[in-house]
Amino acid sequence: MKKIYLIFIITTILSCNSSKNSSIESLIEDGNIEELKKRKKEYVDTMNNLQVELNSINNGIAFLDENEKLTLVTKFDVEENLFSSFIETQANLKTRKNIIILPEFQGTLERLLVDEGQKVKKGQLLAQINDSGLQDQLDQMMIQNEFAKENFERTQRLWDNQIGSEMQYLKSKTDFESSEKMVAQMRDRLSKTKIYAPFDGEIDEIISNVGSNLIPGVSPILRIVNLDEIYAESSISEKYISSINEGNEVIIQIPLLNKVINSKITQTGNFINPSNRTFRIEAPLENFDNKIKQNLDAKMKVNIYKNDKALAIPLRIVREDASGRNYIYKMAKDAKEGVFITSKQYVVLGNKNDDQVEIIEGIAKGDILVLEGAYSVEDSQRVKLID
Repeated sequence: MKKIYLIFIITTILSCNSSKNSSIESLIEDGNIEELKKRKKEYVDTMNNLQVELNSINNGIAFLDENEKLTLVTKFDVEENLFSSFIETQANLKTRKNIIILPEFQGTLERLLVDEGQKVKKGQLLAQINDSGLQDQLDQMMIQNEFAKENFERTQRLWDNQIGSEMQYLKSKTDFESSEKMVAQMRDRLSKTKIYAPFDGEIDEIISNVGSNLIPGVSPILRIVNLDEIYAESSISEKYISSINEGNEVIIQIPLLNKVINSKITQTGNFINPSNRTFRIEAPLENFDNKIKQNLDAKMKVNIYKNDKALAIPLRIVREDASGRNYIYKMAKDAKEGVFITSKQYVVLGNKNDDQVEIIEGIAKGDILVLEGAYSVEDSQRVKLID
């Protein structure tokens, strides 16, 4: 209605100055741009003055009109609060205690002492490979070692009493030391015929059957897993490298298990992958019910910004004009009870999260903003506040 009044008044003024319109045409024909600019300024000043007067008239009418129809809005009070900004990335759940045990000794799998799903302790005997007579060889070596030891000790006693030759003493010493090394080597070889649990865990899968011929480093025997210590791993774009450090908070979401777990980054990679320009991060998570499995898909929200005294507002009330500038509508109390006057305020945006944005410039603590109805109001509009 304001615009209709204004157009009507301007049209009346222009119609009463038809002689001026004629002179404008002549100015255009003469190419007198300076005079045209001067005439334009006069009209603009006239329109602005009329707009101010019209607003005053409308405000007076609105104040006195008990049946005034106003746009209904809700408010948002600007306060200092904790504001955090996150980035979301795909993650993968892993454990470092998930291994396939391979043999170090060639032979036939003689015994399996565990079953799939069985809990085992670190150092527990899991399987045994046929030693192909190594134990008998060790027993024979130990007998020879005992003889070499006794011979060396007797020769040493004689040598200490200056009896016998130095060559006899040195030979007996060498024979004994050589026998000791051979026994140690045989014990080491024999130890490789027995497979022990490297850590506490669960037998996830038995791959080889009793009687299978095993090749060192090739034939898998079984898989042992410990899911007590799980961590989430993700690749992050290098543009966030200055924002992400050890200790940053993360939220790990596991959709299939409907779990949300809070954690912190414990490791950041020092290598930038040249193929996708990312670096690696990881964060641990507790697995109390043992439901979390390795390689399960997850999402990770990484905190990249935090401000304890931020002026943050709902993202949905921020608007953008044709030039790309962001603005919101503030409200000031009117003389009429429950009525406010809106004012357009340009703002500078900071960090964002899912539903809020930090305001760097343009608002202050204590300001009242239009919340619901922000896309329905204009500058200098009278609105009514509802709860």
